[in-house]
Amino acid sequence: MSEPKTAGVTDPKPATVDGKKPEDVTISEGLSKIFEAGEELTPEQIDAMAEQSKNAAKQSQDARDNKNAQIESGKDH
Repeated sequence: MSEPKTAGVTDPKPATVDGKKPEDVTISEGLSKIFEAGEELTPEQIDAMAEQSKNAAKQSQDARDNKNAQIESGKDH
């Protein structure tokens, strides 16, 4: 048998900067960190992330449309 990829790893989730494990962070604390990080982004970084998000959404939509087209074509025959 092969060993699992996490063999020998006691805790695969790293501690955050403030010493808390991810599962111990509250939603409010997490959102606060997200807003803080967002304030540090440059306009160029924001534009790049927006473009990446648009591309990912387009790919997801195209994949969904292709799957739906395959399903529909199977029903027609």
